[in-house]
Amino acid sequence: MSTCSILQIGDIHYPLYRDEAVVDDKLQANAGVLKGLSINPLARGIEFISNLVKTVPVDFAAFVGDFTDAGNTDDFGKSLEFFSKAFKAIGLPAYGVPGNHDLEWPNILSPNYDKFANFQKIANSFGDSICLSFENFKKYECSPSPNTTVLYAFNSCLGCSDIWKTGRLFNVDIEAHLHSLDSSDLYSRFDAPYIDQVSVATVCDEIRSNPNAIPIILAHHNLLPQRTPRIAIFPEMLNAGYIRNELKELGRPILYLHGHIHDSLVESLLSDDEDTQVSVVAVSAPLFRDGFNHIQIFTSDHQVPLGVQIDEYRYDAVSIRSPRRKKIRFYGADKRDQLLDDQGLKVLNDLKGGAAKPYKDLSKEFPASKLLELEFTGHLLIERTVGFNDKTWRVRTK
Repeated sequence: MSTCSILQIGDIHYPLYRDEAVVDDKLQANAGVLKGLSINPLARGIEFISNLVKTVPVDFAAFVGDFTDAGNTDDFGKSLEFFSKAFKAIGLPAYGVPGNHDLEWPNILSPNYDKFANFQKIANSFGDSICLSFENFKKYECSPSPNTTVLYAFNSCLGCSDIWKTGRLFNVDIEAHLHSLDSSDLYSRFDAPYIDQVSVATVCDEIRSNPNAIPIILAHHNLLPQRTPRIAIFPEMLNAGYIRNELKELGRPILYLHGHIHDSLVESLLSDDEDTQVSVVAVSAPLFRDGFNHIQIFTSDHQVPLGVQIDEYRYDAVSIRSPRRKKIRFYGADKRDQLLDDQGLKVLNDLKGGAAKPYKDLSKEFPASKLLELEFTGHLLIERTVGFNDKTWRVRTK
């Protein structure tokens, strides 16, 4: 039933949290004591992911960008080296996009400077474990089964800095002002993100031509305005409205993964049809030091996309909390009823009358995947008295 399983890795901003130690040190202990007791959030996240994939099937990891913090090639290389080694050891394929911090400051302010070249060269050296492209967009066939899901990785940082290379604006010498700022100010004030519209049109045409595959879009910047009020020159992508409209016009469920806003947010765009079909589900990843998302796309036995399930793993001071689960169904109740096949109707008929039945008994008569599918679509309620022991589970209609 789960067609694709993804780990969404948020902004890293190396080396900000490289040496961070979670420990309540009131005595200013020496380095040896701190090393033995403290917990580094980056190492903690990798360790938890390593254990998670041993018990939960995961197809690939998706990095949403901002591998580094200050546009420094040395830090960018060290960040990629750390995560490349980690995911190679875990044995998990990984794909990524650049963020607005993954640009070579302040060199990119120079006229005709290729702002992506040096970072792309570094990324290529780790391409055997993390596929990170600075091209306008890159298509990856990364689904566990052929032609079921397709990943489109967009570079949404094409306009970062370029829009300010216009000489004078409102009687202010913008270029001179940019050079006078610290690099930390450059990112927050002069980000001008967009996705190349030719690339958007090309990808939309590809999606139309492949009706059986579920499209996944990976980009750094958010498609919708962020939840927290933001005072900035460009608080969202310059052509976000155009992209939203083009994706909605496809009439297909699309998963959009992004970072940038350092928030845990799941948002849905409805199509213009009357059946309340979801056209886009946008999922934001938190800073990696704060956690990550495990996302599963669910389909029916006939490969009809049903929805997504997002498990939000977040860290507290010293451990990882139980994940907060969110489910987004792609279709309204009327269409979900129309998608019921003969076997699904038999399950519901077997439970007619509202009385609960043991899950173990039903799973002998019907495939477990069908019961879980009906639970996901909202037709069944599975009462998990003891989560790890399905002999205690009861099933009833909703």
